[in-house]
Amino acid sequence: MTKLTLHIKFRFALIIVSLFSVFVSSHAQVVAEAQMDTTSILIGQQVRVRVKCSANSNQKIDFPYFQPQQELTHGVEVVYNSQLDTLRLNDGKRIQLTRYYTITSFDSAVYKLPPFQIKVDGKTYATRGSLGLKVNTVEVDTTHVDKFNGPHDVIDQPFEWSWQMLLLALGALVALCVALAIGIRLSDPRLITRRVVIHPPVPAHVTALKDIDHIKKNPAADSKLYYMELTSTLRTYIEKRFGFSAREMTTSEIIEHLNQDGNEEAINELKSVLVTADLVKFAKHSPSLPEQDRNLVQALDYVQSTKLQPQQLPQPRVEYQSLSNKQQIVWRNIMRVLLVLLTALFIALTAYNLWLAYSTFA
Repeated sequence: MTKLTLHIKFRFALIIVSLFSVFVSSHAQVVAEAQMDTTSILIGQQVRVRVKCSANSNQKIDFPYFQPQQELTHGVEVVYNSQLDTLRLNDGKRIQLTRYYTITSFDSAVYKLPPFQIKVDGKTYATRGSLGLKVNTVEVDTTHVDKFNGPHDVIDQPFEWSWQMLLLALGALVALCVALAIGIRLSDPRLITRRVVIHPPVPAHVTALKDIDHIKKNPAADSKLYYMELTSTLRTYIEKRFGFSAREMTTSEIIEHLNQDGNEEAINELKSVLVTADLVKFAKHSPSLPEQDRNLVQALDYVQSTKLQPQQLPQPRVEYQSLSNKQQIVWRNIMRVLLVLLTALFIALTAYNLWLAYSTFA
């Protein structure tokens, strides 16, 4: 055999091997497979079949599409065809398409599902492996056919909130909120203050009316002492009410000062009382009991007619006073201890509540 003949045979064999490897590789590039969620259902239940195909990104892939209630095999029908899910692999060189088929059956039996036929560039590929589906019937009490209840409903989870767990959760929430509030206050560099309500002094007319009532119920036996008490009450009232030193003034000076305010009728009543008191003290005048009673009523009327109205009275005011350095340290230490205790309480209550919740599933 000549060398030329051997060379021709070698080249021919090389061509055959190359064509065979291309053929094998082209077939190996397409992978089709199917998988079910479960292999056993009750009559009327549904199960999904996932069909997946991988090929080169430049190849055209066609999945089968079933009409609603179209049988996949005798006794098993397709309910729904999902949209195609696309996934690109190997930097876009490969493509993987996935479609889900929802199937069901109304006859109890064991079914062997046929492979799904997928076309890639016009060539048909069947999914690998075989799928089996067992459809179970619902157990029926043949002795009490009239009491057939069908399949069981979905069973609820055994977990439920008990009153104890609710209280623990509420306690943990309260502890957390208080701990957060204390933590925020501790992080604030401002001094700790306390709220103080400052009440205004007792109105002048209240004290005067109380003193006049006391004079009325306990009149002095001596008329001079009686008028000294009555005028002292009036002078103190005038000083507090109008803001001038009435206790150090004569009757004429007081009347002159009050005339600037203009209440002439009230001033005349006051003048009558003060003039009578001056006569008793300096001229040894001896007033009768009716005259003393009339002067008492005049003093009472003067206070009532000149007193401040409720809307004119000063109102309580609120002030915030800083605590001393020692008190600042004490209160901050107390808040730190409370913060630690409340944090520990929150962790303990939460952990115990989680343990109770976990134990309900055990």
